[in-house]
Amino acid sequence: MAAPELSGLAGLGEGALRRSHLTRCDDLDLNGFRIRLDVQESRGRFRRANMVTQQHGSRLASVDFWRGVALVTIFINHIPGNILERFTHKNFGFSDAAEIFVFLAGVGVAFAYAGRVAETGFARQVVSIGMRVVTLYTSHIVVLLACGAIVSFAVMTTNDIRLLEATQFDQLVESPMEALVGLTTLGLQPAYLNILPLYVVLLVLAPALISLALIDLRLAILGSGTVYVATQLFALSLPSYPGNGAWYFNPLAWQFLFTIGLCGGLMIQREQVLRSRILLWAALAYLLGALIWTRAEFYHSVDLAPLPRFIWDFDKTNLTLPRLLHVLALVYVISRLPLERMLARSALAKPFILMGSYSLPVFCVGTILSISAQVFRMTGAGNPVLDIILIATGLLVQAGLAALLQWHRFGPTRKAAQARAALTA
Repeated sequence: MAAPELSGLAGLGEGALRRSHLTRCDDLDLNGFRIRLDVQESRGRFRRANMVTQQHGSRLASVDFWRGVALVTIFINHIPGNILERFTHKNFGFSDAAEIFVFLAGVGVAFAYAGRVAETGFARQVVSIGMRVVTLYTSHIVVLLACGAIVSFAVMTTNDIRLLEATQFDQLVESPMEALVGLTTLGLQPAYLNILPLYVVLLVLAPALISLALIDLRLAILGSGTVYVATQLFALSLPSYPGNGAWYFNPLAWQFLFTIGLCGGLMIQREQVLRSRILLWAALAYLLGALIWTRAEFYHSVDLAPLPRFIWDFDKTNLTLPRLLHVLALVYVISRLPLERMLARSALAKPFILMGSYSLPVFCVGTILSISAQVFRMTGAGNPVLDIILIATGLLVQAGLAALLQWHRFGPTRKAAQARAALTA
């Protein structure tokens, strides 16, 4: 039997797919559309691992690549007003890098935890998730303190209190005791420091979502989707503190995208592939429509009340339907592209793959650098040349960090080791 054709985000993940030994062919009827699910046996297949799976076990080059692209895009977007910001993909559709990042976080949880339940047991994976939550929480606090120190130093140097307001660190000065409670409980999230708190909550929810997904993927989607719709209809959210606002990224809404990513990751491991020409053409049409809509700047000219607002609004906080459909359409189209082997062998893709492989430290350093760049631009005269220098320097630092972590993890290359052995012989 021929090996199944997997591509893009669901690419040729040899190591990640070896555990599936079923042979099944199902037809699902989703809202009248017939979608074919092919599940084929994989024992004894994929003997030739590409360079990424050789180094990272069950990692997929395409997943790490797109995570790296998302990190680069987030870094650029977190320096508002720079000349390169206009070229990021938020200007060509309804979604942006945050949606890609959360979707891939769900895929990563499937690979790292859900796919290992059969080997190690559910309880052990719950403990592993808990340890990761602690790591994320600690990372957020450290990054927040570093960014707060950068902004405070700039204020002391320039005597310009507006820097605190621009970065939303002003509450630390106005009400320090309440702000300390808010920072500790994740209720206070200064500007551009709100992605890790979202990720913390998503991982807290992960064991329950994994339980449902391992029973039936449709059960996980149904349960998560129900919470998503209830959140939109009843304006559910997590409160900020101090203050009367809510989280910038509403976890009760964003968990739906995370769950879809989780189920997608499990489908990759089980060699389940969604193949539907109707779905592909619908996704392409939606992406084209979103491109035209965005470039024509129609955002503020549509009000379809009394229809529920989440159906037609473009609210990022609550991940409204147009944004959700856009990122899913983008993911599906990319998943149909035969990118896995090409990315694994591409020298140009390697920096992105490395950055995606070490997404947490790269993201943390990138956040600190972006806040530093913001302060630098606020206190000086911003110009296109300065923007390019700041962004290029920041990206080189992040790529260098990823390369350093890779070297620390796997040691020197075989050629370098052989050369040293020859010199010392």
